[in-house]
Amino acid sequence: MDSTFLRTALRKFINVNRRISSWQGAVAHRLGRRCGKHVFHTEILPSLLRPRLRVLDVGGGKRPAIDRLTKQRLSLHVVGLDISAEELENAPYGAYDATIVGDITQTAIQGSYDLIFSTAVLEHVTDTRSAIANMVNALTPGGTMAHFVPCRNAAYAIVNRWIGQELKRKLLHGIYPDTRHCCGFPAFYDRCDPAQFRQMCEDADAEVVAVQPYYFSDYLAFLTPAYTVELCRQMALMGIGATNLAETFTIVARRPVEAEQVLRRAA
Repeated sequence: MDSTFLRTALRKFINVNRRISSWQGAVAHRLGRRCGKHVFHTEILPSLLRPRLRVLDVGGGKRPAIDRLTKQRLSLHVVGLDISAEELENAPYGAYDATIVGDITQTAIQGSYDLIFSTAVLEHVTDTRSAIANMVNALTPGGTMAHFVPCRNAAYAIVNRWIGQELKRKLLHGIYPDTRHCCGFPAFYDRCDPAQFRQMCEDADAEVVAVQPYYFSDYLAFLTPAYTVELCRQMALMGIGATNLAETFTIVARRPVEAEQVLRRAA
C-alpha cells in the first residue's frame, strides 16, 4: 500500500480524534478544569505587572510573554534570559531592553528585578534548587517571582523520563507537527512538584504567596479512548484535591524586605 496514502489516512484519524477529544475537554472546562498555562498568561502574569517595573523573563527566548505594546504602555524594563543566544536574537523587535545568555542555575544575574517569571522552563533545568535561589537573590526586596511548571508526577512527565529524549521528540513531533519549533527540549523535572517548589522557595528566604495546581494536559488527544480515560483520571484527582499529582502548577513567591527577613530568622 502506498506510504503517502497511509500517512494521509493516519493524519485524518488523528485529526478526527483530536476534534472529539477537544469536545470532551470543553465539557471538562465547564466543570472547572482549566489550562494552567493559559491562566498564567492571561490572569496571573498580568495581575503582577505595574508601571515602571524591572522584569526578568527567564527562558522566554523568541516568544516573550510580555508583548511590546504592554511593555511600552507600562514603561517596563524587560530583560530576557535564555540559554540560547539564537532564541533571543529571534525575539520580536523591541521585546527586550537587554538580554542575558546563560543557564539560570549558574549565570550571575546582574542588577535586581521587581518581577521575575518563567513559563514551562524550570522542568528543563538540572538543578531547580540553584535556579530558585539564583532568582530570589536577583529580586529586589519586596519583589515577586512567578512560575508555571509542569509537574513531575503527571503521567506524561513520567513517560517522558522513561522513554528518553530521542523517542520523545519523534513521537511528539510526529503526532503533533505544530510542536516542532516550540517543544521537545530535554526535560528533567528536577523537584518539579508543588510541595518541593514551596520548600525550595522557603529555603531561599522567599515567602510563598500562592500555589495553584491544574489538572489539564492534552497529550493523548490524538486517541480519544485513551484521552477519555486520562481525562477522567485528571478530573478525579482535581475532585479530591491531589495537589502533588496535578498535571501542572503555578507558584508565586515574594522576597521579603530586609526587616521582614530579620524577624523571620529571629523567630
